[in-house]
Amino acid sequence: MSPMLPLLLALAVQDADTAKADDVPIPEKVQAEAVQDEPPTVAIRVEQNGDRVEEYRQNGVLYMVKITPERGPAYYLHDTDGNGRFNRHDSLPKVSPVYWTVYEWD
Repeated sequence: MSPMLPLLLALAVQDADTAKADDVPIPEKVQAEAVQDEPPTVAIRVEQNGDRVEEYRQNGVLYMVKITPERGPAYYLHDTDGNGRFNRHDSLPKVSPVYWTVYEWD
């Protein structure tokens, strides 16, 4: 086997790869359109049972709902990943801390 054969094979493979790369056209540059975000809007309504519902929208898309029951803490529904499904996030933790007065002085 000739010592030049591996070198010739390597050059042939390199030339074939270069030819393939030259055949592929370069895509044209596309400028992204500047999107003007509308300011968020809030629609507030009070249900018959006394619950206050606040709907937050941006660019016409509902992304968060705050529900304040007549009795009880408020909670939020968020569309965190933009799929149209709302996930519940309570504004308060599940267990509230309890405080006692152990000692007082003047």
